[in-house]
Amino acid sequence: MLPRLAGLAPARLRRVAEFLRPSHNMNPRFLSLILVVQTTICSLLAQEPQPRSLAQPSPTPGQQPAAAALQPAPEIQKLSNAFLGTWSVTEKVEPSQTMPNGGSGRGEEVYRLGPGEHSFTEELHLNEPTGEISGFGVAWWDEKAKGYRAVWCDSENPGGCSLMAHLAKWEGDQFVLGDEFEKDGKKFTFKEVFSQITPTSFTQTLYQGEAGRELKRLSTIYATKLAQPVASSH
Repeated sequence: MLPRLAGLAPARLRRVAEFLRPSHNMNPRFLSLILVVQTTICSLLAQEPQPRSLAQPSPTPGQQPAAAALQPAPEIQKLSNAFLGTWSVTEKVEPSQTMPNGGSGRGEEVYRLGPGEHSFTEELHLNEPTGEISGFGVAWWDEKAKGYRAVWCDSENPGGCSLMAHLAKWEGDQFVLGDEFEKDGKKFTFKEVFSQITPTSFTQTLYQGEAGRELKRLSTIYATKLAQPVASSH
């Protein structure tokens, strides 16, 4: 009988134990047998695995505990410390072929941490004399290359988005981005410099010119912080 008990489900073992509860007028030899059976049932029940609490699910193989989650790179934190938040911007546009007298613009820039705080994003809305411009950029730290990679998308780019050709980097207190592109069969160089960075303001200067020649200033943007830092977009 005892070997057969080992094959019973826990619920049935409990019913057997309930059924074999001893009484006062029971034969002593039968009472001894019942006690042996009940002891065996208790031992078998103690060996059954206990259900895991719903509040403590079993970790997935290879999954790291929450406390050991990857932390954002210090380089992303540096961008966050400098730019995170919503900024009101005014723009001074230099004279050019399309705008001989130059011009001005106004708008807003919003900087956020990206998913997992492993990237940094910029959202731009700007009203210029030639119309409204909107743009969106993402930067992240490339540990192997030891520099920032950046993608920029805007409403004036027929191709949608461009991966900037040069690594972005800090040069002292200035954050510098660079790109190269072709237009009308000529190669051009683009440079963007964030300077005079304080907790409440910064200056953003854009330069462009034919490759190998002196770059000309396209425009200068002056930013003033409007709001508290915005939440990251997880």
